[in-house]
Amino acid sequence: MGLPITRKEISNWHIKTSQYYLESLYNLLREKLLEQALLHADETSYRVLESDSQLTYYWTFLSGKSEKQGITLYHHDQCRSGSVVQEFLGDYSAL
Repeated sequence: MGLPITRKEISNWHIKTSQYYLESLYNLLREKLLEQALLHADETSYRVLESDSQLTYYWTFLSGKSEKQGITLYHHDQCRSGSVVQEFLGDYSAL
């Protein structure tokens, strides 16, 4: 009984819903973060569930302590290269 819905379909619904409702908010927060005089970045590795050897990385970009309203953004990437930071920061330069 019930609807035959695959896990993949449900996962795709979650992804599309998140993109539709949250992507513009994320982009706005990123713009605000890049306006700040100081920010921090760090990465943490995670093992991919299906593989004991493959790693994926979650990057954290956040405001400096002196900001009145802090912003913390998370970014997922397959590598831990400095190019991830360069791409995220774009033409950011500390004030």
